[in-house]
Amino acid sequence: MSSKVSFPDLHDQLAERLALSGVAPVRLVGSQEAYWQLVDATDYRLDYYQGEIIASMSYESEDHSEIASNLNFLLQAIYADRSLYRLFNSNRPVCIPACDHAVFNPDGCVALRHAEQYQYQAGMTAELSPVLLLEILSPSTRVRDWGEKLPCYKQIPSLDYILYLESTEARVTLMERVPASGQWLETTFTDLTDLMLVAGQAVSLRAIYQGVF
Repeated sequence: MSSKVSFPDLHDQLAERLALSGVAPVRLVGSQEAYWQLVDATDYRLDYYQGEIIASMSYESEDHSEIASNLNFLLQAIYADRSLYRLFNSNRPVCIPACDHAVFNPDGCVALRHAEQYQYQAGMTAELSPVLLLEILSPSTRVRDWGEKLPCYKQIPSLDYILYLESTEARVTLMERVPASGQWLETTFTDLTDLMLVAGQAVSLRAIYQGVF
């Protein structure tokens, strides 16, 4: 349940609330201004969605980190032209104006290098034009990733691909925007020998889950 807390109290109580919540995120009613103040003042992972500041611990399991590292390595080869693209990890926020200015921190992001960014203040920006977003799912994040983030992600005009990867089994859901219609084509891969196409290049599940499964 959400509760309204002032910024100083929110900052002071955040660690205690997260410790008490375990892996569950802490949700607090707050403005976007308060959200960016917290981003500047804490090391926790913070999202903003429908008037709520959502805080969670930044801890990642070994499997989560290894999957993210494997996929980042593969994406570096696919989006190799650094004059066009930038690759980010989970610490880079994405702002979605079409979704009531929601701000999420995906587990990975490929963004257009020279595109406009959302700027809250000097030195504090968020991506507006990602071409690929990825989330590595876990029991504690799955509901939010599918129920809150995905509908917002699909409203980003520049976005071509969304990757949802399970961390407890070899399972990847690839969502690709169809240019002609703007609709999303969803395909799920579950065999380590499966190949999927990202920006015209083949990616195998075996390479994504190398060392994990």
